[in-house]
Amino acid sequence: MSLVRRIARPLLGATFIADGVDRLRNADEAAEQLEPTFEEIASVVPQAEVVTSNPQLAVRVIGGVEVVAGTLLAIGRFPRLSALVLCGVHELSAYNEYRTAELNTPEDVAAQRRTLLKNVAILGGLGLAVVDLAGKPSLSWRAEHISKQAKKKGAKFGEKTVKRAEELGDDAAKQLKALERDAKKQFKKAEKQATKAAQSAAKEAQKAKKKVA
Repeated sequence: MSLVRRIARPLLGATFIADGVDRLRNADEAAEQLEPTFEEIASVVPQAEVVTSNPQLAVRVIGGVEVVAGTLLAIGRFPRLSALVLCGVHELSAYNEYRTAELNTPEDVAAQRRTLLKNVAILGGLGLAVVDLAGKPSLSWRAEHISKQAKKKGAKFGEKTVKRAEELGDDAAKQLKALERDAKKQFKKAEKQATKAAQSAAKEAQKAKKKVA
């Protein structure tokens, strides 16, 4: 893990750990603040009423999720998954802060703007943490790289073998070219299968992220 990640992840996770602990300690107050947002969510998504109908319980669950996910992010365990979970929690909190802010004076409007910018910045940091591969290439890049390397090695092998066959005579060269054509067909088939497998794995990963979010 690089020095930047060692510093950035704990800083980002600490915000959510502190917020989660505060919600767990003051569940009633936090539930009162989030109740209008819960009601709005239930009106749009009726299935969510099972959770939103008990604001105190929902707040405790959210607080617990913040503490656990924030801790995992801070110590670098499942950082991408924990950052993705925190994205969903932060969006809820940011929306609630925005819609419930009092706008009685120009100072209130300016404060709301600053809070919005702060929340957007935190969401951007979480987004970077979600896609951070810690220097490792993505699955699609690795599949493409393997394919290119295989093509290069196959081309070099083919050139050397053709030269040797030509030295042995026309019959050997013809037989080799026939084998080479078959090999190319098999290679293209394997390449297509590998590409499909990589695409399928990428789609499954995206689906898993959406389910978590």
